[in-house]
Parts: sequence; structure tokens; C-alpha cells
Amino acid sequence: MNRRLIVSSIIIIAFALYIKVFPFHEIVPMKKAFDEFPLQWKGWEGKAYYFDDKVLDKLRASEYMAREYKKGDNVINLYIGYYGAQKEGAQIHSPKHCLPGGGWFRLSEKTRSFNIDGVGKIDVTEAVYRKGTEREVFIYWYQIKDAFITNEYVLKLYMILNSVRYGRNDAAFIRFSTPVEKDKGEAKFVLEAAIQDFLPLLAGYLPE
Repeated sequence: MNRRLIVSSIIIIAFALYIKVFPFHEIVPMKKAFDEFPLQWKGWEGKAYYFDDKVLDKLRASEYMAREYKKGDNVINLYIGYYGAQKEGAQIHSPKHCLPGGGWFRLSEKTRSFNIDGVGKIDVTEAVYRKGTEREVFIYWYQIKDAFITNEYVLKLYMILNSVRYGRNDAAFIRFSTPVEKDKGEAKFVLEAAIQDFLPLLAGYLPE
């Protein structure tokens, strides 16, 4: 058994015990509702869309925002799911499971970091998925308090630590995506520009 598997197993066991010890948490409210998030921002023109009850029952998020933004010929999708208190049956879902369940096949995936003006360095997961003849680039991360997390097991560890230290385990899942029309590098550039534009705004919505 390799070291990574041992560490992952320990975290899973610790998380199961944590669920038993801390079954309930007070819901930490957002600073502002996502309805107040701008549809027009720095040249981006957006529209909101909403999930049906079947999807919402699976997500079990306290609040969510799903938007499509256009700027010239560029189109991006932004999804944020906020969980004011995570518990059994109402936790952040990994896109590694959700996307394949929706018919998307992963072509590549890596973790990387880059700097955001007004925020600093963030860690993200960058992945390319295919569905039929379509390809799409996804950049996503988990945000819990002041940490940017790319690993589901590390997220669970932070949930345990924050429960013990602060009595809270609220977290958000943030995902930007754009279709690959011709060049994958160009699609990544579009996403990075969108993240630079929108991420500083989230400080006014997500709890610290």
C-alpha cells in the first residue's frame, strides 16, 4: 500500500468520525446574495440560469450561482455552489464524479497556481473534458475560509480542522469553463482573464 493511499484512508476514517462527532453546524450566511452579483462587469455581459429540482436535490447547496458571460466572441460559464454548513448528504460534490455522470470524458487534468490582482496566489485544478465532438476547459477549486484547495481529501481535512478551531465548516466550489473552439491555449487564456476580472468580487459575497 503506497503512502498516498494510506494518508487518504486516514483522512476518510477521520472524516467519518468527524461526521459522527460534529453532525450539525450552524449555517454561516453569505455576506451578500448571489442575486446581487453583477450581470455586466468589465465588458462581460451575463445571463443567469437555474437548475431544476432534480439537480438541486443532488447538489444540496445552501446557495448557488450559474451564469453564462459573453465578451466579444468569448463565452464562459461560471458556477459557484456555497455550502453554509456541510453535513452528511449535503456536501460539495467533486466534478471528477459529476462531469463523467453528465457524459463528459476527461482528457487531461493538472493542478497549477497563478496570481490574481487583489487576491494573491491561488491554487486551481485545470482540466479538459470531451463530450461527443465538444471539448471544454474547466478551471475550478474549493474555497474554505481563506484557503484555495484543489484536492477533495485536503478539503475534508480542512473541514475537520475548521470545525475544531472555529466551529464552522462552510465552503464553496467555484468553477469557470469555456468551450475549445480551435486552440486549447486560447481557451485557457480566456478563462484566466475571466478569473482575473471576477474573483476579486467574490470577497464581497463569501464569508471570511
